[in-house]
Amino acid sequence: MTTFNILLAIHVLSVVWWIGGVFTVTTSLLPMFNRLPQLERIQRIQQFEGRFANQARIAVLLAGITGCWMLGISGGFARLQLAFGWWIDLMLLVWVLFALMLFVAEPLRLPAKTGLIQKPGKFLALHAALLALALAAIFCGAIGARGGF
Repeated sequence: MTTFNILLAIHVLSVVWWIGGVFTVTTSLLPMFNRLPQLERIQRIQQFEGRFANQARIAVLLAGITGCWMLGISGGFARLQLAFGWWIDLMLLVWVLFALMLFVAEPLRLPAKTGLIQKPGKFLALHAALLALALAAIFCGAIGARGGF
């Protein structure tokens, strides 16, 4: 088994762990929490976030490390500048957005400080948009990795 194959397996498992959690939060937990009174809803969100955030951070770190390592091995960094490597750019964009959320916005409590967490519709819409972008990156990445673009 080559280094690249091991990295790819870790990368895929990390993305499944990370985006699977985002999918669960966006499609199941937030809609359920949105039916609760505001204070209880915010408490539930923060309680779940406290449990999942560290897992998501680990998964995002693993995805980033393995993704960069694979780009280095395969010469993929050069593709970031070319039109046919746009799907790698999309995956990188999703990674950067989630890394900023998990390592900057959440520790600084920006959703609470900006009032976003108090607006259930907008909070869910943001999660849904990020989930859609992440799913698009997975879809395009699977096709692009097989030479489909």
